[in-house]
This record gives sequence, C-alpha cells and structure tokens, in this order.
Amino acid sequence: MISKIPAEPKATEKSVRLSTLSGIFYPKNGDELDEQISAFFASTVTSVSNPYGILVPHAGYVYSGTTAACGYAKIPPAFAGTFVLIGPSHAGVETSTSDMIWETPIGNVLPDLAFIEALSGSIPVDNDLVSVKENSLEVQMPFIRYRFPNAKIVPILMGDQSPRGAERVARAVITAAKETGTRPIIIASGDGSHYVPAKIAEQNDLTVLAAVRNLDVNAFYDALVRIRPSMCGYGCIAAMAEICAAFGAKEARVLVYQTSGDVTGDQTEVVGYAAMEVV
Repeated sequence: MISKIPAEPKATEKSVRLSTLSGIFYPKNGDELDEQISAFFASTVTSVSNPYGILVPHAGYVYSGTTAACGYAKIPPAFAGTFVLIGPSHAGVETSTSDMIWETPIGNVLPDLAFIEALSGSIPVDNDLVSVKENSLEVQMPFIRYRFPNAKIVPILMGDQSPRGAERVARAVITAAKETGTRPIIIASGDGSHYVPAKIAEQNDLTVLAAVRNLDVNAFYDALVRIRPSMCGYGCIAAMAEICAAFGAKEARVLVYQTSGDVTGDQTEVVGYAAMEVV
C-alpha cells in the first residue's frame, strides 16, 4: 500500500529553500531525476541494515550517485522519522541550521521543526546562509525525497571542521535528540581526496576512514593530520561518529569506494567517493 504523503506548501523564496543546482549537479526535470535515482538504487547490491548513520558523497550525480545510493539503500525505505543531515560549508561560513522546506524537482522535503527548535540554542537558525548555492546539503535532498518521502530533515551546514567544531555539533544533536525524544538517523555528507591520482586517493581515503571504524574520533583526526588527504567534510564524519556512538553504535564500515575516474576513465586526477554505514 502506498503511504499518503501530506499536501505540499506552495514554494516561495521566504518559506522554501529553492533548488540552486538542478540542471547542474542533477537533472532539473522531475521525471528524468526520478528515473536516474531509480537506476542508482537498482544498481546497488546490498541489504537493509538499519544503521545509526551513513556517509554519502555530494558530487554531481553522474560521478557519485551510485555511491550515494549504496549508503541510502542501507536504510529501510519505509523510514518516516528524522534525518540529521550534516554537510560541510565549502565557503567556511558559521555553522548553522535552517527551518525552511527544501525544494527538489520531485517534491519538497519538510523540516523537523521541533528538533530544529531544540537545536537552535546551540546551532543558530540562519536561512540566509543555508540558502546560498552549496552542494553538500542540496544534493542529498532528492535522494531523501525519492526513497523516504515521509521523512523529515534537520540540515546542519558545518563550517568549523576541527575536533572542537565536530564536538560542538555532536553535543548539540545529542542534546536535541534527548529533549525531543527523537532518535534520528545521521547523514554525513563528504567527499574524499581531490585531484590526485586514483591510487593515491584510494590509499589515503581508505586509510583515514579505517581510523574511524571503531568510532574513535581522536584516532580519526590523528590519521587526518598524519596523511593530510584533501578530503571534504571530515568534520561531518567525526560529528556523525560521536553522535552515533552516543546512540549505541559500535562500528563504521566502508560499503563502497569509487572515484570520478571510474566514470571519466582519467585516473591521473580524480575525486574520491565513499559510502559508509554506522552500526
């Protein structure tokens, strides 16, 4: 039986975070986007594991869509709870959240207003900052809308990727979860090494991700300092690890690793993409 989806509010610039990357990172036409995401999930060979959190990439769908689908496919499609989505600010703006509705070509994604209100004491609501063109959060919304049409989101645009910044986000989310009686699923949005040979990207990225296997954030940052990969969103991964550990998770597992070279055929300068589950 198809679940009933609430009627959507009319999109306006004041109430809705309008799509800025449709037609660039993913198709602008809803039917084309639906077909593309459907193909991504059809190509995954995985089973549902009910994870506490996942890591997914945030590049253009042609490059990282299959990898992202491997992460999302671990979550039951009937999930109708709350996702806390943590994405890095490529502009390095102040860490903030938003209470806006998110527009996608296949329908809107609604915010969890109660959770955002509980979060706002530690992470301010700043719809202007979150409304700028930023792919780390926006590219996740069509996946969420497609597979989990009744789920709600708490988007966090994370500027400070340091251990202190990750701890701040983690504590705020853990506190808000307790106050609201909610156990959200955490989504960390992050890409691997940028513009290095494929072999180096894979070696560096998988070594660093292995360091967070036991959800040891200190070991993760030690590996980052030692290897210095050009990763994007490492603070989001650290925050996810700390939050999920507080919820009862024990382990972070790499599900798949790919690079842009798998699509372009050019292995000399690639961007790495990993999907992980936290269980």
